[in-house]
Amino acid sequence: MFIPTVIHFDMKMVGSWLFLLISLQGYEAPSTPNVNCLIINLDYVNCIWSEQGIPEVNFTFFSNRFIKGNMEECTTYLQEKSYAVGCRLSYDKSDRFRTLTTKLVHQNNSYVQKHNLKSMVKLYPPVNLSVEMNKDPELNLYWNNSKNTLCIESEVRYRINSDKWKTSTPSKEQKYAVAFPLKSSRYEFQVRARVNNMCGESKFWSEWSQPIQWDSMKGNNITDISGSSMSVWKPVLSLVGTMTLFILACMLVYRERERLRFILIPIVPNPGKNLDDNVEAWLPISKAMCFQPNFTELACPVREYSLVPQTGSVSESESNFSILTDQSDCLSTCSSSASTFPVTSENEQAGIE
Repeated sequence: MFIPTVIHFDMKMVGSWLFLLISLQGYEAPSTPNVNCLIINLDYVNCIWSEQGIPEVNFTFFSNRFIKGNMEECTTYLQEKSYAVGCRLSYDKSDRFRTLTTKLVHQNNSYVQKHNLKSMVKLYPPVNLSVEMNKDPELNLYWNNSKNTLCIESEVRYRINSDKWKTSTPSKEQKYAVAFPLKSSRYEFQVRARVNNMCGESKFWSEWSQPIQWDSMKGNNITDISGSSMSVWKPVLSLVGTMTLFILACMLVYRERERLRFILIPIVPNPGKNLDDNVEAWLPISKAMCFQPNFTELACPVREYSLVPQTGSVSESESNFSILTDQSDCLSTCSSSASTFPVTSENEQAGIE
């Protein structure tokens, strides 16, 4: 007989699992950093772990070049945007044929890798390129490699009149010849190098050298330093551009200043125009005071002044005073009435004093 089984669920446990599943939604586990080590010009080793992007944490880097030995922490970190993205290690000739062990550590996480550096060599580009024309006729190209060793092979490419590049077969010699160069043509050469198979062939070529040009019409060779010249001229042009913009800004500000001055400061009126209308504003006098442009003074006859004694009873001292009356009929342009002024004789003034 079948007996059904009753399963009891713990609600707290179910809730915990649901919360964990919801929390893990959208969570991405951090990608494992990949370390790539490269021998640079047989001088030092660069180990980089930023090819997948700049890491969000700072790793601690350890390395070991021997089978038995302790891991050593990096002493020279390569940084980008305040994050460690690589480590520079010293180099010895025997390091190419040893296995390099690296380890990245962050908190409780560590990532260990092993590297075979035999084919991981990248040289500097060749330098001192020069071109000579022989009597054969033959156009000879010469250069110097960054390392003076028989383990290096070189590759040359050239083009005529900016046409497509032609690449030569790699050679151990630091010379390349172009037989019977075309007349009225311009040749351009570049060289790159790498470690050849005699010393453990490298997978990496150096960068192409600076191009050099030879013009058959001029019979000379010119190193194309357009890249370096641009790096020199770039700050100069930036400075000139900045100064030009500054001068233009000053001129614009000066022009706006003059325009505002004309607007804010009104033109002073000409006093020669409408003098009658502006006289009261300019002088504290009234038009009634005979300040008229068509004013003419009339002749006025002169008469003597006579002393007229005052009437009534006066004292002896007061009898000496008299009133000076203007008897003239002088008509002034300003007033038609006669003026009467009290006058004091010299003797009376002396007595008063």
